[in-house]
Amino acid sequence: MSDKSDTNMPGTINEAIKILAYNDWAWAINHTKNNNIDPHHKDRPTVKSLAESQYPWTEKQGRLAVVILKRYLTKFDTVGIDLRPLVQNPVFEEPFRVISSTKTIEATQDKDGTEIIEMRFPYDKKVVDLIRCCKDRRGLPAGYFLFDGESKIWTIAKTDVTTYYMTLIAVRYDFTFVTEHLLDEYAEIKKEKTVFKNPSAVIADDKIILKNINETLVNYWAENITNKKLLLQLDSLKQFSIPQKGLRVKSYSEVGKRIAHSPHTQLWIDKDGFNKDEVIIGLKELDCFPLIMPISGEVTNNKEDIDDFWDWIDCFERHGIDQHKHLSWGVELREPRLHKDKTEEERMFDFGDKLDLPTFDRAYDLYQLSKNFKHIDTNTKIYFIRNRIPRSFMRSNLNPVCSLIALGGGYYATGGENIKRLLDNLPKKLYYSNAMPLNYQWRDRAIIKL
Repeated sequence: MSDKSDTNMPGTINEAIKILAYNDWAWAINHTKNNNIDPHHKDRPTVKSLAESQYPWTEKQGRLAVVILKRYLTKFDTVGIDLRPLVQNPVFEEPFRVISSTKTIEATQDKDGTEIIEMRFPYDKKVVDLIRCCKDRRGLPAGYFLFDGESKIWTIAKTDVTTYYMTLIAVRYDFTFVTEHLLDEYAEIKKEKTVFKNPSAVIADDKIILKNINETLVNYWAENITNKKLLLQLDSLKQFSIPQKGLRVKSYSEVGKRIAHSPHTQLWIDKDGFNKDEVIIGLKELDCFPLIMPISGEVTNNKEDIDDFWDWIDCFERHGIDQHKHLSWGVELREPRLHKDKTEEERMFDFGDKLDLPTFDRAYDLYQLSKNFKHIDTNTKIYFIRNRIPRSFMRSNLNPVCSLIALGGGYYATGGENIKRLLDNLPKKLYYSNAMPLNYQWRDRAIIKL
């Protein structure tokens, strides 16, 4: 754009906005006094948002684009682009998008015949926040709430919970009810809520007795939980959101005791407060195997990560977890190489540690373990993954009950959405690090210190 003779004049306001968004000359600060203005720090993100819009602009966005271009006319002059004729007689790539002010709610079916609720409304932050709040605070799956940006329609799986709360939102914000019977269903559900009693639990005869629960949970608890030791029964309550208030059970490990008595499923174990042996003892007491251990980063390229990984394997061995029999690898680590064996170009981009020979041998042993021990069977107690879920895991009958995020720092679970969903759906998700990991979800799903 710096060569004025080769400059092509933009034919539309949209094109001019894209030129403004992606050229640094438009945002340079002037250090000499001239007719140019200095860019405002808030303009650039606005311009970029306009340039990258996935949908046609609204009339309001079009007017905003013209105002911004008028502000930067002298910037365009410096590269030989005269925008004055265009901003005086604006031309746009597409007709303006018209946002309907109609707010409707309707009960219908999708193409598979599944009952859904459709909500149409112009963007309203309060309404959107309430819908998201229902999804997060009620523990509903992400797939229950879908938004189509083109049609501006929220599609919500129809259940008693979603029917109650979506109808409540619609009434509060004056939606038109296309399906009148939603109001009747809301009234029926409200009646049930008024007589509903929250589930509770008491200890009697070394067993936890549940009260105010449905028959399905009664049968499940009798078949799967009642015969376990008392501490495991207590630990199981959090899976069903049943309060543990007033319940105290003895434990031989401090970690096991704290996990079992916590109502939260996502917990941070402070590395400075508990060593690896205490963690494994607690997990064994709570029968948290098989468990998944995600790996963050290339551990074979960093001395600290290599030593930490072997500390974990040695800890497993001390507690009867054999590295060949009980560990399975769903990831193949990168083969380590000594700095002297790399090409000159590889050395230029070698940002890892320059491994000494003993550390290199330990890294190579990790690589060999990850390469040769991928089999999953009934003996598997710990399964390592990184950025994807292997097919061998999906075909196996492995039923992990816990994840321990500790390798590579222990601050977050690496990988894509599938791995995140897998770990979030486990009964427990534990972080082991020396700094509390961040979580931007609602408070009731936040990571709590053990």
